[in-house]
Amino acid sequence: MSGFGVLLKKELREHFKTYRLLIVVAVFLFFGLGTPLMFHYLPSLLETTGEMKVTVPDFTATDVVNEYFGTITQIGLLVVLLVAMGAVARERERGTAMMTLSKPVGYGAFIASKLSALAVTFGLGIVFGAIACYSYTVILFGELDASAFVIANLLIGLFFLLCIAVTLLCSTLFRSQLAAGGLALVMLLGLWVFSLAGSLETYAPMGVIGWGQRLVAGLGNDAWGSLGISLGLVVACTVLAWQALLRREL
Repeated sequence: MSGFGVLLKKELREHFKTYRLLIVVAVFLFFGLGTPLMFHYLPSLLETTGEMKVTVPDFTATDVVNEYFGTITQIGLLVVLLVAMGAVARERERGTAMMTLSKPVGYGAFIASKLSALAVTFGLGIVFGAIACYSYTVILFGELDASAFVIANLLIGLFFLLCIAVTLLCSTLFRSQLAAGGLALVMLLGLWVFSLAGSLETYAPMGVIGWGQRLVAGLGNDAWGSLGISLGLVVACTVLAWQALLRREL
């Protein structure tokens, strides 16, 4: 892992200078603020139409948070693909990967710094989005279990870490960013389809999302299998990306 600290600082500085960090935080913050406000003003907006009478149920804090989680995982997946698909492919295409790896830094440190910088960027997005969502939900809809909400966001963070690791692996396999993004999308959609089978949800990687939603709703049915498999896939994708980079022409 020679040179990891230097490479990580370089990656984080690049995320800041290219506004990737700002964009990711803005996306999460937008939905963190927008979801509670949308649920709060929805009845009033429907009443102003005046064309037909629509009965709107009384939304709870749990409804709002679960909608936020559902929306942010879908939108966030697309953001991960756009931000991470060129992490390695772009540098190989431009020749900067060869310049970096010609210095006394390891291939493992190169991949680990990419993964860590992306994890920090999306971690900050999750934190800002969570703070906004929790604050506005409590103000507008009442009490919400803070500990369950924090754990649910950690599980959502694991979901994004898995998406980052898969996309980073694909970015290592191709010089083309579009090819990397396309393969990553297919792989992640495959994992999502796999999780739709009811009997497999507690083992499918995407099951961590449902676990977080159930925690906020005060329900049981944990998904430790999904947690273990997700962590295992993150490690496996990172190692495979490292090995693939070793065997490919820069």
